Amino acid sequence: MKLFNLKKSLAIAISISSLMMGQAFAQNAEIKERTLKFAYVQPKGSHMGFGVEKFAELVAKKSGNKIIVKGYPDGSLGGDLNVLTSLQGGTVDMTTMPPSLMVGQAKVYGAFSIHFLFNDFKEADTVLDGPVGKKFLEKTPKGVVGLTYWDHGFRNISNSKRSIAKVEDIQGLKLRVLQEPLFVDSFSALGANPVPLAFTELYSAMETKAVDGQDNPIAAFEANKFYEVQKYLSSTRHVYQPLIVLISSKAWDQFTPAEKKLIQEAANETTIEQRKVSRGMDAKAIDLVKKQGVIFTDVSPQERSRMRDKVKPVTDKYLQDMNAVDPLPAELVKAVEAQRSKK
Repeated sequence: MKLFNLKKSLAIAISISSLMMGQAFAQNAEIKERTLKFAYVQPKGSHMGFGVEKFAELVAKKSGNKIIVKGYPDGSLGGDLNVLTSLQGGTVDMTTMPPSLMVGQAKVYGAFSIHFLFNDFKEADTVLDGPVGKKFLEKTPKGVVGLTYWDHGFRNISNSKRSIAKVEDIQGLKLRVLQEPLFVDSFSALGANPVPLAFTELYSAMETKAVDGQDNPIAAFEANKFYEVQKYLSSTRHVYQPLIVLISSKAWDQFTPAEKKLIQEAANETTIEQRKVSRGMDAKAIDLVKKQGVIFTDVSPQERSRMRDKVKPVTDKYLQDMNAVDPLPAELVKAVEAQRSKK
């Protein structure tokens, strides 16, 4: 009887093992050998670069090295808007960029340019990983698919003229801004002379004094060596921007269900690590740029509040315009307020 039971157990175990192997083989058969071009504008050693490399590592592991993700840093395949067009045309497969750069094709993404919307990372993560964030992922322009949100950090103003400790210090500064109307109008409200410019042209513009300064996360400021041409950096923290990870619809539509699943899983798993690394880079970057001679000014909450008041008329106008097209921006604001009320 014992021998019979043992044989029966072995038979069951072999059947289960065969079934699992069969399923694994079937899934593996669904995964084809592919190479995906992942273009991004920051250097390889930046928070973007870390995300792309981690994502590539996970995709290779999950696909049994069948799917290779090749990164193209430093804007080598073009600026953000050019790369977006390349994704839509299918000549580039993936990229990551602030959602607001897509506002020309998807007005709803202007909501991510609202100044002083988020107070901290917890608010941002909770809202973006929740129902409202998922709705925004479904609003990407035609020809691209949104996968997840990586971290880009809070934007801070730097310049070559003077320290910014209060809103009056911004007056008259010629500052490069994102190529997005809400940024232009918000910086005008703060008293600056905004100059819309592609990121790939920014360093040269600061070096030649075509602009006095710019705004970016501190980690990006350090990684791109802006300290070589900018003496002053201030923690205005006026906008929190995530990085939306995009894949070309032409590539996505060719994937099997198994391939789509592993790409999405790799993107989601990368999000957790990328956010940690990005925020760690941002914190360390303050000390690094100080050592390069940058004068860092920690703007007080009271002064940020004054800056918020300055841009409120602009914020209200744009929210009204956006909500006339889609109620999602209003949902975003309500979600932030609901999260804040729990504190």
